[in-house]
Amino acid sequence: MTPEEIRTLTLFNSVESKPGINQRQLAQELDVSLGLANTYFKRVLKKGWVRAKRVKPRRWLYFLTPKGAIEKSRLSISYLNRTLESFRELKKKGDELIQILSDKGIKGVHLCGEDDLIEILSFCFSGIDIKLISVIPEISLIKKYTSNKALNLPKIKKGELIIIASLENQNLIANILEKKGFKKNGNWVLFT
Repeated sequence: MTPEEIRTLTLFNSVESKPGINQRQLAQELDVSLGLANTYFKRVLKKGWVRAKRVKPRRWLYFLTPKGAIEKSRLSISYLNRTLESFRELKKKGDELIQILSDKGIKGVHLCGEDDLIEILSFCFSGIDIKLISVIPEISLIKKYTSNKALNLPKIKKGELIIIASLENQNLIANILEKKGFKKNGNWVLFT
């Protein structure tokens, strides 16, 4: 999906859930300027996807039209397909990494990273002789580290390691682990 399609879907969802939404509120939800939100509104009105009804001076209600509902369905299906494709790709990469680790004799794994990626990787442990021992949420790890609080990192035993599963904070987490004495490829690996 293009960024414009994602914004259009967000606009549809906003109009559907909050018919009295104003353009300033919509601009915040779309994370665009007020002028660009106005442009999006004009575009969907012109295409007949949304209808506007004035209820007071300077106060409007917006409604999704049947054409708009069809377009919303099309965009939702496209979004779902893209999400499932991403899930399958990440799951395949996770399966490959877990198999490599199993072949190297790893018996236990601690996952450190963001919730969605950890959730996908947790599916990779079925049918394989590696146990998921713990999950280390990256947000709490980073907050504790940056505020100089004690980190509750696991003791890595023989046959165990940490998988860093983060898209945005891989390097930061790797640096934290290295500063705490964990060695790359010995105590931890990156999921890429």
